[in-house]
Amino acid sequence: MDKMQELLDDLYLVCQPIMLCSRANVIDGYEILLRSTKLRAFPEKMFLWFIEKDERNARLMAYYFRELKKLVDKHSNTNLSLNLHPQQLQHPSTWAFLDNISSMRENVSIELTEHCCEFDLADGADALQNYISNLKNKGFSLAIDDIGSGQNNFELISKNVQNIHTIKISLLDFRNTNEDSMFFFLNNWLNFSNRYNLKLVVEGVESECISNKLKNLGMVYQQGYYHGKGQVLC
Repeated sequence: MDKMQELLDDLYLVCQPIMLCSRANVIDGYEILLRSTKLRAFPEKMFLWFIEKDERNARLMAYYFRELKKLVDKHSNTNLSLNLHPQQLQHPSTWAFLDNISSMRENVSIELTEHCCEFDLADGADALQNYISNLKNKGFSLAIDDIGSGQNNFELISKNVQNIHTIKISLLDFRNTNEDSMFFFLNNWLNFSNRYNLKLVVEGVESECISNKLKNLGMVYQQGYYHGKGQVLC
């Protein structure tokens, strides 16, 4: 068995629920998260090694394709959100993967992570905008993860608002901020999302109290340990 296959055999996918909190909390969909059997956590170093080169990324994308197909076959009416690192958008293997899952677009959306990376083109911002536009043109719904962190800033959102379906913001970024300031900031993003007809998902929700406060302010899409950790979907 080759080394890459040994690494791939250590991986598995879990799905964390994204809740719609109205009169009753119901599951709106799931974010797909990569995990390592040995680490019982996201294998960051291994993942970054895989996506560094196109030939290695191709093997990772083949793994995702097999596992996604299993999930969609078992849960044909379930919304699934798949994370892509911006660096992966530079690889032809990623776009081949997206073509391969084009029939799953009704179930599978793409979530662009906040990680910064250098793009091959001279103007990285324009390169990323082109990639985002290409994702939209391929018919995929796109979420921008962890807005306000890394390169997923207001400028990126505002320049690409016509190509974006969802924005996500994490409460973990406000751990050293008082609650009033946090809700003031969140409310500004809610107004922005309403203005441009975007779905706003608040991540990092860890208590019933915070969940209810968010809901009362109109932030009804929520994700976090209070609503459920990532689990293998049977």
